[in-house]
Amino acid sequence: MILLKTFFLWVLSLFGIYPDKYLTLKVNEALPPILKKNIIYIVEEDGYQEQAAMLCPCGCKRILHMNLLPDERPCWKVIEYKDGSVSLNPSVWRKTDCRSHFWFIKGKIKWVGNMQNNPHDF
Repeated sequence: MILLKTFFLWVLSLFGIYPDKYLTLKVNEALPPILKKNIIYIVEEDGYQEQAAMLCPCGCKRILHMNLLPDERPCWKVIEYKDGSVSLNPSVWRKTDCRSHFWFIKGKIKWVGNMQNNPHDF
């Protein structure tokens, strides 16, 4: 059932239709050359999760890379759920450029503070 749902969401993304929930896509060793909107990529190599990556949800089109290796800093932790969604801990906070600050919880963006209406109006 989860595999069918993931496939359906992936097909929708091919046509530029994105649900409000992010699709989790696990990739081996490297990110694809072009990242798609509303997908969080989990890069795995040799059975270890190395990084999470996604396009910035504010729309600035920058790629966000979150390290998942506990020996390096800063480090995020991925929590996986039965429905195929994931959460990241701690929050993601860009301190330059667009300055987006959000939590990624169960495949959804939860803006921090006054950014929840429009991330560029702060």
